[in-house]
Amino acid sequence: MRHLTRPLIALVLLALVVPASTANAQRDAGAKIRGEYNFHGSAGGSAMRSAREYSGYYRQYAQSAPDKKVNPEVAREAADSIGTYITKAQKHMAWMRKQAQAGNDKETLTSLDTIDKNLADAAKSHTEMHETCLKDNVDAAASMDCCKVIDASLAKAIAEHDKLMKRLAAKK
Repeated sequence: MRHLTRPLIALVLLALVVPASTANAQRDAGAKIRGEYNFHGSAGGSAMRSAREYSGYYRQYAQSAPDKKVNPEVAREAADSIGTYITKAQKHMAWMRKQAQAGNDKETLTSLDTIDKNLADAAKSHTEMHETCLKDNVDAAASMDCCKVIDASLAKAIAEHDKLMKRLAAKK
């Protein structure tokens, strides 16, 4: 029995080592960029959608607030969250831009120009919303107007982003 144990252990160890070395084999040159494009693109889309959802939640809250009196704490939380998600989306799109520039992908750069313009519009309206929400007496109507612009800008950015991601997925 002992004489079977050593070869059996050696066989088990060999079975464990072979798949590990195969898994660590070199991937093709485009595998990394395809995977990272997918991560940054998906994460950027998620951030834009989250910002848009927060904007919608805040508008619903402000519309239904008794006597249109908005709790400044709620307004600040909403404004902070919207801003955080817009900033995250911009960072992910900046990463995608660097990769598109490195790959001289003019079609992706054109889509990113559109997305970046709309994110910049959303960020500008967010700044106005944030300033409104820092006041002790938050103007519900003014903050909701900012959210409408944020929502419209993000809707355009998301639509362009969806087209971009479908095109990139088709390239795989």
